[in-house]
Amino acid sequence: MIGTGSARASSQFRTAVVVGGAGSVGAMLVALLRGDGARVLVVDPRCAARTDTITDADAMAADLTAPTGELLEALRSADLVVLAVPESVALAAAPDIPVLISPGTLLVDTLSVKTRFARALTDSAPGLPAVGVNPMFAPDLGMGGRPVAAVTYRRGHQVDGFLASLSGWGAEIVRLAPEQHDRIVAATQALTHAAVLAFGLALAELDVTSEELSATATPPHTVALALLARIGVGNPAVYRDVQAGNPLAGRARDALAAAVTRLSAVVEHGTEADFDALVSASRRPLGDRTRQYGELCAEIFHGLASEEVSVRSEVIES
Repeated sequence: MIGTGSARASSQFRTAVVVGGAGSVGAMLVALLRGDGARVLVVDPRCAARTDTITDADAMAADLTAPTGELLEALRSADLVVLAVPESVALAAAPDIPVLISPGTLLVDTLSVKTRFARALTDSAPGLPAVGVNPMFAPDLGMGGRPVAAVTYRRGHQVDGFLASLSGWGAEIVRLAPEQHDRIVAATQALTHAAVLAFGLALAELDVTSEELSATATPPHTVALALLARIGVGNPAVYRDVQAGNPLAGRARDALAAAVTRLSAVVEHGTEADFDALVSASRRPLGDRTRQYGELCAEIFHGLASEEVSVRSEVIES
């Protein structure tokens, strides 16, 4: 039932099932596991329709929440089961995990929110070795040198083996508790995405064209436009999940709205000293890394010079 991987045989897992393996994160893990010699079966309802991106012969069109006998056989015989699925699917399947997966099999999830699934696993399968991972980057960027958050639900040599594989693929492992993970990603993902989307929505209200913006953009504005483009052409479902799924994302959006209100109040009613204090307060989250981030920003801006030419329109004449 599980397809054959490459000739390399360094994987610590001989057989794996990646549920949701037709998605971007799942497909990345499929490729990495096969590159290490594991035999991997992709399970995804989208496998029913072969496309340019879903051509894998070692794939099964199936639903984890309504498993067929064929799917059950594959899951129970695997050393590793990865759930690269929406949280709703993972939570719906959680009560049946002891039936779906054999004892000793490692369960991995790639959910962007960890607390609810952690509780569900504690209730349904407290003895199963399990770890949640969250690649803090889009899969098309590659794993080398990038952070992967890891939340261990239950320890075991299988968990250690999978995290070692991630490190071998170039990931920087950041170990977190479930609640800590959700609190941090509310800042690093939910707040960041909300700020970029709000920036785009605000631009739409200012009666300026893309040509005008490109022709006159400062380096910070160019970076902001690039971030807006990155999110704007991405999968809306992914970004909605970050906002709607994390129970702390609402607090992050409230903080963003309050910050804009605070800025307006200081500009309209405050003094120069008040504004200096506001800038100082805004810098406080950088801690002792202010200089490093400043140098990174300068490096990015210097690298923009040649790229800006390709997107900048001719100088606008009044």
